[in-house]
Amino acid sequence: MNILLVNDDGVYSSGILMLAKKLSVNHNVTVVAPQNQMSGTGHSMSLYGYVNFSKINILDGIDCYIVSGTPADCVKVAVNLILPEKPDLIISGVNKGFNLGTDIVYSGTVNSALEGAVHGIKAIAVSQEYGLKDFEFSTNFIVKNLDEIYSFLPKDAQTILNINIPSDDLNVLKGVKFAKIGRKIFKENYAFEENLGYRAHCRTTLADNTTQDDDVWLYDNGYITISPVKNDWNDEIFYNKLKGEKIEL
Repeated sequence: MNILLVNDDGVYSSGILMLAKKLSVNHNVTVVAPQNQMSGTGHSMSLYGYVNFSKINILDGIDCYIVSGTPADCVKVAVNLILPEKPDLIISGVNKGFNLGTDIVYSGTVNSALEGAVHGIKAIAVSQEYGLKDFEFSTNFIVKNLDEIYSFLPKDAQTILNINIPSDDLNVLKGVKFAKIGRKIFKENYAFEENLGYRAHCRTTLADNTTQDDDVWLYDNGYITISPVKNDWNDEIFYNKLKGEKIEL
């Protein structure tokens, strides 16, 4: 399988490099990732600026490229300028820190996978608990289950799978669950730093409507979660309610 690896933690992140080495044993892997930390950039792209890329030698036998842009830029650059043909699969990650519920709106990890959907390429996003000491368990989980996970992806490639791994301790993990996207409430404050400005410090708490079939609840209760996500933002129920309404000019 031809696999494109991207991320938002930067090309030198241990998560993407370890996954690349393990996947390259049985697959053709190309790494295209940002030169800087790009967490929280969502689906943004460098629309008015310039994007540059160059090949770097950081993994033996694996083509790796560094990009002066966002995670979504990395996918666009890979598909349009680097790869001779579209890859069979895009994997975004492994990210240091979970991407659950409302996080996915802001996540460069999830949105670079969704950029794959824009191009009609099957994609998954993979994130793990921030405090885990390394990426050994998460990368092994993906390599072990890759064929099965790939088989779940739809032929039209418009739905990606967002995977979150809460622990590497088998005594803590309860299993793997397919999950809806939950909701998180952000408690935000901005701290002023002299000569620099205001810096956001975000903390989260669970929303009142968190349920036992969503990713937020399941992750917090010891499950690896796999959530189907797509770029279609239509609210069909509300649209059907509104479509018969009239507004005068």
